[in-house]
Parts: sequence; structure tokens; C-alpha cells
Amino acid sequence: MSSRQRFLATLGGGAPDRIPVFDLEPHGSTVELWWEQGLPRGTTVAEHFGLETHESVGLEIRSAPFYEGAPDLLASPDAFDRHYDPDDPDRLPADLEERCARLRNAGRVVYVDASGGGLLQMLGVHDWPSLVAACDALVNRPAFVEALLERTTDFHCRLLDRVLARVEVDYASLYEPIASNAGPLVSPEMFERFSMPGYRRVLGLLERRGVPFRVFCTTGGDLGPLLGMLVDAGVNALWISTIMTPGMEYRRLRQRFGRDIALIGGIDARALGRGPAAVRRAVDETVPPLLAGGRYLPCLDDRPRDDTPFDMYRLYRAHLNTVTRD
Repeated sequence: MSSRQRFLATLGGGAPDRIPVFDLEPHGSTVELWWEQGLPRGTTVAEHFGLETHESVGLEIRSAPFYEGAPDLLASPDAFDRHYDPDDPDRLPADLEERCARLRNAGRVVYVDASGGGLLQMLGVHDWPSLVAACDALVNRPAFVEALLERTTDFHCRLLDRVLARVEVDYASLYEPIASNAGPLVSPEMFERFSMPGYRRVLGLLERRGVPFRVFCTTGGDLGPLLGMLVDAGVNALWISTIMTPGMEYRRLRQRFGRDIALIGGIDARALGRGPAAVRRAVDETVPPLLAGGRYLPCLDDRPRDDTPFDMYRLYRAHLNTVTRD
């Protein structure tokens, strides 16, 4: 099987020839440290461990300037047009179709970012003052917020439809970092009012365009009160990073949603800093029961950080390979 066929069979409940070898790669600073700790110098982590990495089509759907925040969205009448220009050439690679064709011919997994960072990012949140301003707008200017989110959703759907009319993808990722360990930063009722209309439109578009997996991603926090409405709207896979609360543990999510929802990740990356026994325990307690239920792609719940010893990552990969091939 190719990496793509293996990925689709694994998440789709089919019969892959083996479980994909997958993890998010560490950032460059971690790789440089690992070169000092035993990773062959000049070699990437993916090359050394044979990781079957996923490739983005290259769509940039966030507000511009990308990853720098847009705090004026709630204050300036002309801010939206400056931050969300669908014809900005930097939003798509010039060789979109050729690149995706090469990846498809090579049997690689290809995905598209589909949500641009979720509710708070669409309100311009990037620091504490902008979060306060967003919360004030949600409470005191709800009609303005609804209009802004509808316009942002129009933008997302326009770009996604433009891309998906030209290339085929294996999954779409929808990112929503909106929870603390105590729960979501907004109530389920507020999330239903402000966020779900947009999610339903985007998820409906992805389904109509034949995207097989609509993967809901979030980092940390307890999103349990919101997951049900997202699943009902068309999310069919979960990828929770940095799991910190019992309600987000994958065994509980599998009990709640059954095999209707595919799972990616779930292995506690923090265990790699606690020694060999913790590494083996993190794999043994998580992976076998989820694999037995099917539709599960095992990997760490976070990319390795600078404080992760290379020896522990190497041990983790060897033990995971043993468990998944037994």
C-alpha cells in the first residue's frame, strides 16, 4: 500500500497492510539538539524513522498578515477587506495543481486547512487585550459579531471551493483552540449561536466536495461540551493535542462516540520526559485498546519539544512499532 492508501484504510476502518508510521516532526531547535544526542547529523526525523508525513496543499486561510493577529477587526470598518483578500497571491502556491499531482502520484497523504483558527482567531484574538475585546463584543455586540463571522465563513468557503475544485485531498483540518482545562471559554449556547452556523457551512462544503475526513483539531483544554454538536454537523475524526483533562482522553472519547469517529494521536508526549517505564506505559495503556476498536492512527499528542531526549523518542518509536505490528 502507499502511504495514502494506508492512511485512508486505517481511519476508514478498512484493512491496511500495516498501521502508518506517523508523528508530527519536531521543530528545528529540537532537531539540532537531537543531532548532538545521536540523530545522524543532517538527517531529518522523518527520514531516520521512516515517518509517513502529511503534506498541506498550501492554502493560507488565516487573516493577513498571517500568524500576526488582526486586533482591528472589531474596531475598523475596512479591516476585514485588508485581512481577508481572497485574491492575495500568497494564499495559494503558484504550482498548486502540479505539486498536488506529484504528491498524489507518490502516494502521499494530502490535506487542507479549513477553518483558519476558529472563533477567537476570527475575532482577531492574539493576546489578552484582544481576548477581552472579543468577549466584550460577543456579549454586547452580538449582531455585529454574527455578521463578521458570516462574512469570514463566506471567505473560507470561497477559498476552499476554489481549491477543492482543482485538487483532491485526503482530509481537512479544522482548528479550534478555545478551551481551558476547566472547559470552553464560551458556553455551548454561545458556541452554537456564533460558531456552528459557519461550521455547518464549511463541513457541508467539504462533504459535497468528497473530502473523506473532516478532522477537528484542538490543543489542550476540555472541549467535551462542544464536541457533540460538531460531530452532528459532520466532523468525523478527532485529533486532540496536549491532552490535559480526563474527558479528552481517547479511551473516553471512543466510549462516547464509538467507531463513528476516527482518532489520531492520543499518546502522552510528556511521558517521554519521565523515563523508559513511563514511555512504555503511555503506549501500552493507550494504543492496543484503541487499535482493537479500529479507525485509530497512533502518534504522540504533541510534537517532541526541546526537553524531549532523543533516546526516549527512539525508545518510543521502537516500542510503538512492536505494539502496532504484534
